[in-house]
Amino acid sequence: MPALRHTLFAAVLAISSASALAAVPVAVYKSPSCGCCEAYIAYLKQNGFAVSAVNRDDMQQVKSQLGVTPGMGSCHTAKVGRYVVEGHVPAAAIKKLLAGNSKLVGVAVPGMPLNSPGMGETKPGTLPVYAMSADQKTGVLFGRF
Repeated sequence: MPALRHTLFAAVLAISSASALAAVPVAVYKSPSCGCCEAYIAYLKQNGFAVSAVNRDDMQQVKSQLGVTPGMGSCHTAKVGRYVVEGHVPAAAIKKLLAGNSKLVGVAVPGMPLNSPGMGETKPGTLPVYAMSADQKTGVLFGRF
């Protein structure tokens, strides 16, 4: 009987551990023809996110509906929980945003910088990631990742 109890305990522990480590779902809205978006999606998956790609031909409308700050745009827009992630934002910045219970709308890496995830070799600690707030203030640094 103790062996059965240990087996049941191990099974319960395994199930609860697996659910605690479940990947965070991310919806990435992108143009159907964008190659760097595919590279970014692969990067997010490698960093533990459960990504679904949503091809859209109306990306400006998507950005507007999700609250992307004007001037902070990039080629794709993601929704992670209640936050918007615009552009090639490093996984570390997304995880910091999710852990902080922030009042921000989200974070952004404007444009398509060469040292960002999905755009070639990354250089950790050098990429500026900007905060997006409801007042749509620009230039507020969230951090360097």
